[in-house]
Amino acid sequence: MKELLLKAENISKHFPVKESMLRKSKSKVHALDKVNLSIYREEIVGVVGESGCGKSTLARVICRLIEPTEGSIEFDGVRLEQLGKKQMRDMRRHMQLVFQDPFSSLNPRKKVRQIIAEPLDIYSVGTRSERNKRVDELLEVVGLSAGHAERYPHEFSGGQRQRIGIARALALKPKLLICDEPVSALDVSVQAQILNLLQDLQQQFGLSYMFIAHGLDVIRHISDRIAVMYLGKLVEMGTSDAIFNRPKHPYTQALISAIPVPDPVRRQVAVALAGEIPSPIDPPSGCRFHTRCPFAADTCRTVEPELRVGGDGHSVACHLAEL
Repeated sequence: MKELLLKAENISKHFPVKESMLRKSKSKVHALDKVNLSIYREEIVGVVGESGCGKSTLARVICRLIEPTEGSIEFDGVRLEQLGKKQMRDMRRHMQLVFQDPFSSLNPRKKVRQIIAEPLDIYSVGTRSERNKRVDELLEVVGLSAGHAERYPHEFSGGQRQRIGIARALALKPKLLICDEPVSALDVSVQAQILNLLQDLQQQFGLSYMFIAHGLDVIRHISDRIAVMYLGKLVEMGTSDAIFNRPKHPYTQALISAIPVPDPVRRQVAVALAGEIPSPIDPPSGCRFHTRCPFAADTCRTVEPELRVGGDGHSVACHLAEL
């Protein structure tokens, strides 16, 4: 049985809305509401959903880059919300971020050697010569050469820059990489190269990933389990095969039906969703998806569904779904 690395329970994050500089509004943005997520060692968990559903907020809350409104986070047996700033700083070396934009995530004024060595400098790891040796090793690991260390970010392509970002994330030998849409800004052919690199690194170093993406084809390719989010809530979670072959939540079914099929003969009918995504400032009562769901019943409009877990571990938050 796999060992649990991360367990986030009932995570909520609400951002207050300001009406003006002098007056505070009582309204708040419900970015996350009682989200539960677990990641095991050497596991890749994909997180998918529309823009604004709370994926990136969840990633930042897990690292405590922003504080949760409520909930608990346990990482490697340690309760993160109980740690002080210094203790959290020491813990954060074990969980690193790979950002979406490889152009803005690298300091254009620094050489690649300085960029990758920065985490080592901050945590005072080794001597200068040892840090330089570590940088050269990391460049080789991500498919670049030690000679690239003396160049600036603008001298590289988008895919190469993302490799540099991955090398920086690996510098402190983390246990968990949180990848926030790391391939969405890249060409399709380069996306495949970066995904294959991440899979190779996971096997080589025994890493765990929280992998955030919009593209379901990307999520399916890399993930062991998939979490589907909608308007700040986790609506379905299961293995990659279960999510794609036996989706239970109507929102998941709609997402999968919209995936283009690369076959001119085979036709796929997409599930049309009516209306717009509701505002996170004033989310709907009951099931948050009921305003767009083609199967919504009266219960869906008044009672919020709980995330129910089936015998195979496939969980869904839907009154009408069968486990």
